[in-house]
This record gives sequence, C-alpha cells and structure tokens, in this order.
Amino acid sequence: MNTLQIPSPYNGQSSLPVVAQQVSPLHAFSIMNRHKVTIAVVTLAIAIPSAIAIFSMKPYYDASSILIVGTRQAPFRDLQATVASPEVDTVAVNSEVSILRSPTISRAVVQKLDLTHDPEIQANLSYVPLSKRISNTVTSLFTRPAPPEPITENERIQAVSDLLNKWVSILNDGRSYIITITASTGDAQTSARIANAYADVYLDFKRRMKVTATWQANALLDEQIVPLRERLRKAEQAVQAFREKNGLIAAELERAPVAGTENNMSGGATVTDQQLSQMNHELMIARGDLEAHRARYAEISSAIKNGSLDSIPEAVSSPLIQQLQAQEAQVSSRAASLSQVVMDANPELQSTRAAATHIRSRIGAEVHRIANSAAKELASAQARVNALSEQVNTLQKQVTAENEADVTLRQLQSEATAARTVYQDYLGRFAQTSTQAELQVAEADLISRAEAPLKPQGPPRKQYMAIAFLFALLTGAGSALVIDRVHKGIRSLDELDAIPGLFALGLVPAFTGSLMRQYGSAQRSAYIETVDSIRSVLSFGHSRFRAKVVLITSAEQGEGKTTFALSLAANTGRCGQRALVIDCDIRNPSTMRILGALRVAQNNQMPVDPLMAGLERDVLPGVDILTPDAIRHHGNGAMLLPEELGRILTHVGSQYDMILLDTPPALAFPDAAILSRQSDGVVLVVKWGHTSASTLTQALRTLHTYDARTLGAVLTQAPPNSLGKAEKHPFHIYKRYGLLASS
Repeated sequence: MNTLQIPSPYNGQSSLPVVAQQVSPLHAFSIMNRHKVTIAVVTLAIAIPSAIAIFSMKPYYDASSILIVGTRQAPFRDLQATVASPEVDTVAVNSEVSILRSPTISRAVVQKLDLTHDPEIQANLSYVPLSKRISNTVTSLFTRPAPPEPITENERIQAVSDLLNKWVSILNDGRSYIITITASTGDAQTSARIANAYADVYLDFKRRMKVTATWQANALLDEQIVPLRERLRKAEQAVQAFREKNGLIAAELERAPVAGTENNMSGGATVTDQQLSQMNHELMIARGDLEAHRARYAEISSAIKNGSLDSIPEAVSSPLIQQLQAQEAQVSSRAASLSQVVMDANPELQSTRAAATHIRSRIGAEVHRIANSAAKELASAQARVNALSEQVNTLQKQVTAENEADVTLRQLQSEATAARTVYQDYLGRFAQTSTQAELQVAEADLISRAEAPLKPQGPPRKQYMAIAFLFALLTGAGSALVIDRVHKGIRSLDELDAIPGLFALGLVPAFTGSLMRQYGSAQRSAYIETVDSIRSVLSFGHSRFRAKVVLITSAEQGEGKTTFALSLAANTGRCGQRALVIDCDIRNPSTMRILGALRVAQNNQMPVDPLMAGLERDVLPGVDILTPDAIRHHGNGAMLLPEELGRILTHVGSQYDMILLDTPPALAFPDAAILSRQSDGVVLVVKWGHTSASTLTQALRTLHTYDARTLGAVLTQAPPNSLGKAEKHPFHIYKRYGLLASS
C-alpha cells in the first residue's frame, strides 16, 4: 500500500493552525437563524421583566421656570430702557448654572417650601430598594438588627436636598443667556412649586450677595471717613492758626469756591489787601483832583494876568460879577454920553467915572477872591495826595510782608483743600452705597414662572418598550453570536485544509429522519449527492485518494463516523456495486442499531465460515454488515486483532467493490491507528462546529505514530443555512434541482 507523506510538524513540537475567519452579515443571519430559539428565549427573558417594570413606573410631571442671566438695572435717568443688555459670557452663564445646582440653593428651597413634611417627599425618603430589603432580611436571619437611629432636622433637610438634586435639572443650551429650571415629581403642583422656588431663591440669593457686597463697601468707607474727617479738621485748624499768627485776617466771609479757578484755595482778601486797594483808588482820585485844581488855578491866574475875565468860568457864572458888569456897562455908557456934552471937570461926569471905577474894583476884588479860593483848593488837593501817598507806601510794605506769609498759607490751604476733596468724595460714595443698598436687584430676570402641567410628561412607555425590546433582541442576537463563537469547532472546508497533513474530501449536510428513510426512497437528496461526491473521489479520484478498503474514524465520539460509513456503503450499493461494512468497534458496536435493523437468525444446520459469522446481508441494497460478535479475539481482548481483520479481508476482498472499517474514536482508543495497516487509507469524520483544529491535530499525531495513510477528512452534520459562501454555493444548485427540500 502506498503511504501518504504528511508534511506536519511532528518533530516534538505541536503547532496549532490559526485560521482567520471573516464573518459576513449573511453568515451572521445564518448563525442567528440556527440559534433562533436561544434568541427568542433571551429576548423574552429580558423583554417581559422590562415591560413589567416599565408599566409599573409612576407618572411624573415636568414644570419649568425660565431665567435670563446677565441683565443689569439701567440708570433711572435712562427713560428709554429699564433693563440694559446682558454683559456675560459662556463661562459666566455656566457659573450661574453651577450656583443653581449648589447645595445652598437646594437647602434654601427645602426650607422655603417646608418639604421635609411633604408626604411625597417622606414616601421617597422612606422607600427601601428591593436589594436592600433582601439583604436586610438575610442579615436579620443571622443577627439582630440594631434599631434605627433618629435623624436630626439638619440631616432630614440634607436628605431632601439630595433628593431635589435628582428631581431638578438646570440646563443652558450654551448659545444663549437662558437657564431653564425643570422639576419632575409625581405631583403637578409640587413640580411647579419647586421650579418657582428655585427661581425665587436664586434671585433672592443674587440680590443678597449684591446687598452684602454693598454694605461691606459701605462699612469700609465708613472706616475711612473718620480718619479723613480728622485730617481735614487738623488741616483747617492749621490754616486758621497761621492766618491769626501772621495777621492774615480775611476782610469778608469765606466765599464759595468757584470750580475751575485757583481762587478756591483762598477764602478771601485780607484787611491790608482791601485797605491797600482802597487807598490806591483814593490816591488815584486825589491825584486827578490835584491836577484839575492845578489846571484851574493856572487858568485863573492867566486870565487875571491878561485881564480876560470871560475865560474864567467861575467869573462868567458868578451872578455878582454879572450884575457888576451890567452896572459897569450902564455907568460907562452914561460916562461916554456925558463926555460928549460936558467937560471933564463936570462933576456929574467925574461922579459917573468914579462910579465906573468903583464897580471895576469890586469886579477885580471878586476875581481875586475866586483866584484865592482856587489856590487854597490846589494846596488842599496837594496835601491830600501827599497824605495818601504816605499811607499807600506804608500799606505796600505791609502787603509785601503778608505776601511772603501767604505762600505758606496757600500751601496749608492746598493741603486742607485736598483733605476736603477726599473727604467729600468718600462722603459722596458713602451716601451712594447707602442708597444703592436698598435698591439692589439681581442681575437676572424671571422670564416665565412654572405652571402646573395638565397631564404627565412621562414616562414614555412606548419609547421605553421599543428600546427594551430592541435591547433584548440585540442581546439575544449577541448571545447567539457569542454561543456560536464559543464553540470552537471547524465550520468550513478551508479550516480543514489549513490543518497540516489533512485534505478536505467534502462536506455532508445534516438530515432529518433515519438513515433507512434516506436510502429507502428512490428519490435522490442533497445528502446522498454529497456522499456520492466523496465516494467518487475515493473510487475515481487521484491515485493518492483511491482506496477500496477505507477505515472510517473520528477524533472524538458522536461525530457521525458510523452513519457516514453506512452512507458511503449505501451509495456504493445504489450504483449496482457491493459494499461491506465491518463494525470494528468491539466495545460499542452500533451499525445495526443506527440502521434500526434486526439481526437475522443464522441457520445452524447450514455450514458457516467462522470468519463470516455475524454477517448480515443486504441490510441496505448492495450493503452487507459484519458485526464483531463472532470474530471477537479468543483471548477476550477489547480490540479486533489486525491478523483476524487481515484474514477477513483476504477472504471477502474479491466479493466486494468497497469495504468500510468502522473503528472507535482515534483519541480514545488505538484501534483505528493499529487497524489502519490493513486498509488503503483513513478517512477522518469531523462534526461541523464541534471538533476543534487542535483535536484533529492530536488525532493526526496518533495516526502518524502508526504510519497510517490519511486520505482526508469529511465535514459532517453541517447545517446548510449556516454555511459560508463557498460551502453554500453547491446547495443553491441542489435546491434548483429539487434535492435540498428532502434533505
């Protein structure tokens, strides 16, 4: 017999082939179809409890209040707006959201609404989860539980606050200044109350923060005002003391300072300044009067010298002189008339001329009186100018001394003015903060208050059920895929070919019913066709695969080797040839049991060859079966001896076209390896999805130890719907020929 050289690494090292598999979606559906019962069980096991839990959920009501943050109060003088535009950024809005989520706000809401005595709140606080109740029950069986300690009011408020943090959601979309406060409880009114309370507490909290900050600033200003007031007092005292010391007494009351001028550093002019100013004014008037008197006197003197009384205004305007001049004119006129008619010695003419001379003397005396009066007035004016000049010189000396002291005074006044300015500024800020403390408002506005919803907002049972069912279905499908992957058995011919020293002869699908039913009908099936393909390889294939005596074995038990051996024999019989199946499994003969056939009683009177004792003829058309009952070793051994099998094969070899040796599993017993020397080759039967590559490698090692010729392997019990694309293609052809339905 030819020996097939197996290129396997049997040099003391074991190599496990790694086969890369790519699972296509169609193959995944095939796997799920194969495990549809598992998927259904897992899906129902998850979906039913989920449905019970979903429909037992209590309804809840959502109530939302909406805030806008960042608003600031507009000045009262701005009559066009009452609220200015927001001046915050994303970080500031997130900070306000964090404030709303803080424990301080939730505790304030609890105290504002007195939620510690609310029935719904108490019911939620007293609820004990099922797991906790179970653990308490188990613990109570072994130990006596301690009585629960009463909780304080502060702990109760903290517990309710933690519960509110679960019921209330504070959201901002990140693109606006709007903050939505949503409360979800089992009561519509409670939800609205909690949402509104959060908004009110937040606004009050923000207002109190600003008021507190304002009062703190007010207190700081108040602390600074006292030393500033003392500083101003000392500065003003220093100014006044310096004035008194240097005689810089103001002549008039302190005048109100004029903004934007430097006079606001001085309270007013001193007495000396005012006197000097007045004396200068009087001196100027006196000098003007002196010049007027001097000009008048010169004019009068010149007129007297020239005898032109008409140039003297006083003489012209004097009634006496005017009267004397009129008398003189009359007397002169009479004297002129008399001088024409009488002689100079005429007493009347002389009397008239004497009267004229007397009148002219009186006029001259009056003019001299006017001139004397002008001279006296001139002397008096000169004396006044001299006196005023002396006084002005004295005052100027005094003012010069005062101006030197005024430099220091102005410095003191500057310090006093600076102290007064700072003091007045602090007083103004103090008054402003005192007023603003009462007018502070939060830099946020409540856009809409929460209203009690008319109907519950949840739970969305339909959506939950859809999600639960989808999750259950996915879990079931995942379980099917996991189960399928856990089974590390070979599932394709490529995996068989990947094992060193092994060739895949073919794939045999699984079938329903008995083997007798498969071959009892004249109609062909996909199962028969696949077995026939393998028989053709063994009968007409390459020389390395041709064999008449074929040993059928498997790595483990239950892989279908006996069924395949009978099927191979039955296919030989269907072709008009003869086949013999020798059941070499002395420990567990099963060929007749699988076929469901009865042993035929032997005729003791007929001569029977001892080697052929136990032969059943035509169990299937053209198929004989030789059971091991009559050929057991005389020493009661557990294995058919190779010599006995050799004698049987020599005896019947010419009577059959194919002889099949059904042996025990190769990994359990050495029968197959030992008896392989009596055969033309070994065919390993591999159960689809059950036998692993490592198991086949161990079986091949065992066979190689006894120099067995391995023809190849057959993948049996393969589900057609779960095969890969390459293996499934022939079954599509079988289906077109009407062979798959009956398989």
